[in-house]
Amino acid sequence: MINRETIIDFFEDLKEGNDFNIDEKLLWSYFFLDENKNKLQDFTLKLEQLGYEFDSIFEAEKVNEEDDAEYYLQVTKIEHHTIDSLNDVNTMFYKLAEDNDINHYDGFDVGNIE
Repeated sequence: MINRETIIDFFEDLKEGNDFNIDEKLLWSYFFLDENKNKLQDFTLKLEQLGYEFDSIFEAEKVNEEDDAEYYLQVTKIEHHTIDSLNDVNTMFYKLAEDNDINHYDGFDVGNIE
């Protein structure tokens, strides 16, 4: 689980890297993991109602070849985050995943708006 301390470290790394202006809006990506691709597609509709945009569903890399296939759902949103707002979003996504029987909320990434 991503805790507040992890987010603090993430923001400190962003500041040091100078690749992102964390005082502006950025492109945030969020990832959910489940073995049922159709369930992820249905879950996308709920996320879109919350203002998130569907990006892709793609197969997760297998650790062992005999492992069952798992899929990532990636949604994005252009927004500005602080440590607390990103922590709130993560908390919301963990609960949404649980409430919708999605195996795992797997975290976030950030990029510049292109």
